[in-house]
Amino acid sequence: MKLNYREKVILGIFLAVVICIAGFVLLVKPKNQAIKDDKALRESKQTEREEVENKIAEIKKLQDQIDTTYTETTKLTDDFVDYDEIYRTEKFDMFMQHFAEESEVKITALNVGSLGEASMDYYYFEKEIANNDLFTSADLNGDRQDEFDKNNAEGASLSERTVEDIMGADYAVSVTGKKENIWKFMQALAEQDETIIIKNVGIADYTFGAEPDSKELQGDEESNVTFTISAYSIYEMAKPNTAE
Repeated sequence: MKLNYREKVILGIFLAVVICIAGFVLLVKPKNQAIKDDKALRESKQTEREEVENKIAEIKKLQDQIDTTYTETTKLTDDFVDYDEIYRTEKFDMFMQHFAEESEVKITALNVGSLGEASMDYYYFEKEIANNDLFTSADLNGDRQDEFDKNNAEGASLSERTVEDIMGADYAVSVTGKKENIWKFMQALAEQDETIIIKNVGIADYTFGAEPDSKELQGDEESNVTFTISAYSIYEMAKPNTAE
């Protein structure tokens, strides 16, 4: 069957269209789908990367927070007596000797108690109402109760706090010296930065040698004074390894 020129042209165009369609189906469409898949994969990996970066940023914040907490905690615990100074009694002897020399008193005895568990109570003044019924009857408007609660707020708050258990040891320190030097020694212990508390003071001769008939209440002689002291310590916290 012979085709004329017009039919050949139509057939050629038809074949060209078929070839283009076949090429699109066999080559272009899969490639286009591959491009779409690659784009979706890239977006997915980008999302994963952002999530990882966000987690890394959170880790850095957590590291900074841990370091800050450690630094602040160390500042709070610096006031406690070093564990080694309490555990090794010879070091505490030297610690007390330092205050004695500065105050010009002589340590005559130092009895060291054993280190153990202790509670560090809060120091506060809590007011009490002498007669609650009379107080309530007189306080018609509630003003006195409000004033009482306001003045007693700190003590009431501290009384509700939990007392923490730490390490502590009691010491009996006997010193000999004149009144002004004994007072210096006592003040030095009270003003030092570490957690050492004077619990009791016993003065052998509170007149410091004053004559019985003298108008002076205190003399200028020496007297022996015994202090009961409590020292508190905690274990030093290890520095967290946040570098890795």
